[in-house]
Amino acid sequence: MSRLDGRVALVTGGGRNIGLAIARRLAADGAAVAVNGPDSDELAVAVKDLGGDAAPFPADVSDPAAVEAMVAAVVDRYGRLDVLVNNAAVPMAGRVPLLELDLADWDRSFAVNARGVFLCTVAAARVMPAGGSVVNISSVGATRAHRNAVAYDATKGAVEAATRAIALDLAPRGIRVNAVAPGAIANDRFDALDPAAKRARALPVPLGRVGTGADIAAAVSFLASDDAAYITGQVITVDGGLSVQARPPGIDPILDSAPAEGQQP
Repeated sequence: MSRLDGRVALVTGGGRNIGLAIARRLAADGAAVAVNGPDSDELAVAVKDLGGDAAPFPADVSDPAAVEAMVAAVVDRYGRLDVLVNNAAVPMAGRVPLLELDLADWDRSFAVNARGVFLCTVAAARVMPAGGSVVNISSVGATRAHRNAVAYDATKGAVEAATRAIALDLAPRGIRVNAVAPGAIANDRFDALDPAAKRARALPVPLGRVGTGADIAAAVSFLASDDAAYITGQVITVDGGLSVQARPPGIDPILDSAPAEGQQP
C-alpha cells in the first residue's frame, strides 16, 4: 500500500509550479487530490495531467464564502478530507523596494498568503477526522529576508507563527499542523532564465543546485502521512543548505583564500 491510500487531499494553488508538484506526489502516493486555484482553465490542464481521482476546485482562498463552498464541495465529492496543503500565494506581488511598496499589494499579499491559510485551515479542520494533517508552505524568507520582498517575507513569517499556534489548538482533535519552507526552487520564472542566470541562482546553494518542486513535494508527503504521526508545529526547511551558511561562496574569506585542490596550503 502507498502511504496515502484512501486519503483525500486538498492542495491550494495546485495548478502549477510547487503546487502541481505536490499534487502529483500526493496522487502518486495514493491520495485522491482536490486541486484548487483561481484559474479554471489552468486547473483543467492540471487535473488532466494528474489523472486518477483528481478534480478541480476553483476558488479565491482569501474569500471566506468561496473557501467554505470549496471545502463543502470536496467533501461532497469524496466523502471526506484528510489532508490540506496551504500552498496558494501571490509571491510576486509588491516585489519592490520598501518605499515603493503599494498598500494594495501589501494587503493582497496578506489576503492570499496568510488569511488564506487561516480560512482554509479553519474550514478543513471542521470536517477533518483525527489523524488529519495540515501542511503550510512557507519560505526561507520567513526567517531570512529577501531584498525587495517585505510583504512576501512578512506573510511567510505570519504563516510560520500561525503554524505553531494552530498546531496547539488542533492537537486535541488529533490534527497535525506543520510547514515546509522552500529555498530556491525551479518554477516557470526560473525556467525562462538563460543558462548563466540559472547557474548564478545555484551558486549560493551548498548542494550546488536549485531545488525542484518534487523536492518540496517529498517533504509535504512525509508530513501528510502517518510516518510523521508524532510531528506537529514544526517547520522543515528544504533549501539545499542555503540558510545554514554564514556567508555564501564568493564572499567567504576562509573559503575564498583556501588553496586550490592539489595545492599545498
